[in-house]
Amino acid sequence: MINMRSYLTLVGFEYKKIAKRKSAIIAFVIVAVAVCVSPLIALTGASYVDGEFFESHYQAIMKDRSHMRALSGRFIDEELFLETKAAYSQISIPDPFDSRTVNADFEKYARPYYAIRRIANSVFEDSFLDMRDVTQEDMRNFYQTRHDNIAADLHKSAISDAAKDYLIKLDGEVKTPFVFDYSGGFDSLVSGIYTVGTACSFALAVCLAPIFSGEYSTNADQLILSSKYGKDKLITAKLFTAVSITVMFFLMLIFLTVLVCFSVYGSDGANAPFQLLIPLSVYPLTMLEVSLIFAGCTLSGTLLIVALTLLLSSKFKSPFGVIIIASILLFVPMMFSAPETIVWLHNLFSLLPTSMMSLWAVLSNVPFDIFGLVVLPYAFLPIFAILASVIMLPLAWRGFRNHQIG
Repeated sequence: MINMRSYLTLVGFEYKKIAKRKSAIIAFVIVAVAVCVSPLIALTGASYVDGEFFESHYQAIMKDRSHMRALSGRFIDEELFLETKAAYSQISIPDPFDSRTVNADFEKYARPYYAIRRIANSVFEDSFLDMRDVTQEDMRNFYQTRHDNIAADLHKSAISDAAKDYLIKLDGEVKTPFVFDYSGGFDSLVSGIYTVGTACSFALAVCLAPIFSGEYSTNADQLILSSKYGKDKLITAKLFTAVSITVMFFLMLIFLTVLVCFSVYGSDGANAPFQLLIPLSVYPLTMLEVSLIFAGCTLSGTLLIVALTLLLSSKFKSPFGVIIIASILLFVPMMFSAPETIVWLHNLFSLLPTSMMSLWAVLSNVPFDIFGLVVLPYAFLPIFAILASVIMLPLAWRGFRNHQIG
């Protein structure tokens, strides 16, 4: 009990040190505000017709939400497609897509079915943009056509035959017909999780960079490493503090994101199929499951950034260099992408922390094929991140412990 109490005292001391740093507090506050504001950006602005105000983006989103809620619970089947086609047939111009805010017929008849047309277009492709050319046979074969399109795309890809067969089989597990449901809150949440991951990682890199290197720059390392607990409990307490503050801050930001997204856009659609958002996805998941999986992968990517920050901090004598390298690793990959035609490069790029915070990598159609064993990205990425972190944390511990004091 005494040993545990002394250890917790050391952890509390590390928390206090972080709390006293103005840079850490400023970074945490800025990130928390940014995370809360990010889901609200879509509400800003307005649409104009011939220079005159038509509707605000907030009004448009609320109007579309009302239309989609009216369709919630219905099967996306031949009957609903026929209604959608009939609605779009009321429009007097050939391309309603370019006149969404200016055509009265679209507003009156077709807009309530806009979400259904978007899903249909993903399968029927551009030749059916206004739904007029969609036949009943097309509608009847919608799900078979969707599956065939997915299979054709997979067969053209560079992944292994085993991976292709696995993904085609996985798509066969997707429940059809889709049950339509409004899921605007979850759509916004998925986008918000990416913001949480990148912003949280940067803030933590800033506040944790001095955890070891700060001791070097202030010569406090001489006192720490020569103290009773310097080479064991105190270093472990630093690592525990870093990991625990990462998890707590991340969960706090996720909570704020959920609160804002659900308060503004609604909490409907937890059981909505992911295919309502990405119709050609092979993953048989609901929006709630996607949100949880994505949050888990994003947290693992954040922990990987933190582990790297701690390792660098144990090696560098200045926190500034640690922040620069961590920021480069976090932000530079956002400017690039790896082609799916080069599978090994695509998979390697997916292992970067930033990729783990991107839905395209987490639910990619390019799985990891390890000696014939096909592992889906959302399973492989967090396992890799945790293993890499488990390797780096002891190295950080040893790096500081073995530091030569003068």
